[in-house]
Amino acid sequence: MNEKTNRVYETIYKEIRSKIFAGQYRPGDLLPSESQLCSEYSASRETVRKSLKQLEQEGLIFSRPKVGYFVSTPNHSSFTISFQEGAEGFTTHFCDVHGIMPDKLLQEKLDIAPEQKVIELCQLTTDANGTPVAFDMKYVPYERAYPSVESEIRYAVLPDITLSKVDSFDYYTTIEISAAAAPERVAAAMRCEPGAPMLLIERTFIRQDQKKFGYSMQYCTGAFGKLLGSSGVVFKQ
Repeated sequence: MNEKTNRVYETIYKEIRSKIFAGQYRPGDLLPSESQLCSEYSASRETVRKSLKQLEQEGLIFSRPKVGYFVSTPNHSSFTISFQEGAEGFTTHFCDVHGIMPDKLLQEKLDIAPEQKVIELCQLTTDANGTPVAFDMKYVPYERAYPSVESEIRYAVLPDITLSKVDSFDYYTTIEISAAAAPERVAAAMRCEPGAPMLLIERTFIRQDQKKFGYSMQYCTGAFGKLLGSSGVVFKQ
């Protein structure tokens, strides 16, 4: 696209988007046809379609074959959550790295046999005063090609030690968040009473062929366990 065509594309895209957010086009409304938009903006059909496809990709509109484009209904009960392992002002370091035989929970979460060895990586996160705020237990199935010496994996972060084996789009992550009582092992690391209330964040790393290659449990205090999420589409001017 040349510069003039790009300007027209941006104009169509932004004006329709603005009208949707302003309520001039409401959920379920049929947008003007491609032919009408071509005439209104003195644009080619290719330029109009590019603008509409951009709006469709953002979830603002949807198409019905041989009918046209309609304004979508926003789903405010569906949230996109942003989760980061680290945060400014906090320090994370490894406490322990070793191989274990999986219990029933790990067998289920990683979909592995009882005799399949697992690498366990434990991390402790502290605040600026050295107070523990989070304890992580991360697990990956042990394979001969994985690092087997503690010094080789001590500074790795799940799933970094396996990502070299997995293409960027060959896996996805599920997350489960719940309230939990700190088990004795976690309480000892966090210097709190067993049973203390915690936020538990569980993540599972899954390849597109549905093979699970990583699982983690993070117990957090209120000072650290915050998740940010939003629903709908954010209107950026």
